[in-house]
Amino acid sequence: MSQYPRDEFDKVPETSARQGVHRERLIPPRSSGLGLLITVGVLALLIGLAAYFVLPRLGIGSGSSNPSPAAQATAPASASPTATQTPSPDADTRTASPSPSAASTPTPTPEPTPSTPPVDRTQPVSVFNASGVTGLGAGVSGRISSAGWAVGTVGNWAGAPQQASGVYYSSPDQAANAQEVGAQLGIPTVAEVPGFTGVTVVLGPGFR
Repeated sequence: MSQYPRDEFDKVPETSARQGVHRERLIPPRSSGLGLLITVGVLALLIGLAAYFVLPRLGIGSGSSNPSPAAQATAPASASPTATQTPSPDADTRTASPSPSAASTPTPTPEPTPSTPPVDRTQPVSVFNASGVTGLGAGVSGRISSAGWAVGTVGNWAGAPQQASGVYYSSPDQAANAQEVGAQLGIPTVAEVPGFTGVTVVLGPGFR
C-alpha cells in the first residue's frame, strides 16, 4: 500500500491495461516551449552581433551624413577663394601709427640743489691788514665782533702784496660763513683757498 492519499487517478481498476497512464511523461509539457524560446533568443543575439560588427565593414547602412576620408581631403581645395581675400589697397592704414600727441612725454626731473651749510658765527674770523693804513685791522675786527662773530687772529699781512680786499675760506663747510662776512664788510671777492685756516679777511688798498 502507498503512504500517499488516493486521488482521482487511483480510481482506475487494478486489472486495467491503463495502469500508470498519469506517469507516462517524465518531462513536463512546457519544457519544449522553453527550449524553443532559448533557441530563438540565441539566434537573435547572433544576428544582432553580425549586424553590428559585419555590416559597417561592408559599408552597408553607413548613410551619407559623414563624407568619406577622400572627400574630406579634397574639401579644402574646393573652398571659395573669397575667404582669403587681402585688404584693399585703398584701406585706411593711418590708425596703425599713433599720433604724436598720444606719445607720452617724459617729465624732466629737476636736479637736486646742493644744500648750503648754515652760518655758524661761533667759528672764528681772522683779520689781516694789507692796506698800509695803521689800525685798520683792529677797526674791522671790532665791526665783525659787533655782528656776533667770534674774532680770531688780528694782525698785519705778511704775504705777497695785495691789490684788493678778499675773504678766503679753507673748506666748503666754511663757504656760508665767508659769504656772510663778505656781505657785511662789502667785499665782493670770496674764494676757497686751502692755505688759510677757517675764514680769513685780507684788507687790501682802498678798503673803507
